[in-house]
Amino acid sequence: MIDELLSANGLDNEDLHLFRAALQPHALKKNEQFISLGQRCRNLAFIEDGYLRTYHLDEDGHEVTTDFNQPNTFCSSYYSFYGQQPSFEIIEAMTDCELHLISYDALQKLYAQSLLINVIGRTILEKACIERDLRFKKIVHLPAKEKYEWFLEKYAEVYKVAKLGHIASFLGINQETLSRVRRSFIS
Repeated sequence: MIDELLSANGLDNEDLHLFRAALQPHALKKNEQFISLGQRCRNLAFIEDGYLRTYHLDEDGHEVTTDFNQPNTFCSSYYSFYGQQPSFEIIEAMTDCELHLISYDALQKLYAQSLLINVIGRTILEKACIERDLRFKKIVHLPAKEKYEWFLEKYAEVYKVAKLGHIASFLGINQETLSRVRRSFIS
C-alpha cells in the first residue's frame, strides 16, 4: 500500500526504491504502545494494517483520545518526532498492526537526497495538518449528533474496533451523551 500512496503522489521508481530501502517493518500487538508518555518519538509509521489510537492524559489522569489512525496513513507523535522532544501523548494499538517505520535521521537524509521526496513529504504533512485542524473544528463546534454522524462517516471502520469511551472522549462528549445519540440513530 505504501508504494501505491507514494506513486500516486508522483514518486518515480528511483526515489520509490530509496524510500522503500529506508523503511523497517514493525509489528505491534493489540494494546501495545507505539509511543509512550515522555518517550522521544524516533520513527514515523506508515500503517499497512491495523488501527492505533493517540491520546494524552488530562490533569486528573483521564485518557483523552485525540486521534484514531487507520490503514494507509502515516502516524506519529509529530511534536516529538519533528521537534525531537519527549512525547506528551501516547499511541497505542487498538488491534494487531503491521507498520513500516522510517527514522527521523533516515527521513532527513532522504529529504536531502531527493527534492521530490522532500516535496511529497511536505505535501503529506500539510495534508495531515489540514485534516487535524478540520477535525478539531468539528469536535469543538458541532452538536453531539452531528459529531457522531461525522465520526461514522469518517471513521466507519474505527467504530468497529474502538471502545465507546474512547469514541466519546475523541468527540468531546461524555459516554451518556454518546449512548443517547446512538439510540436516536436506532429509533
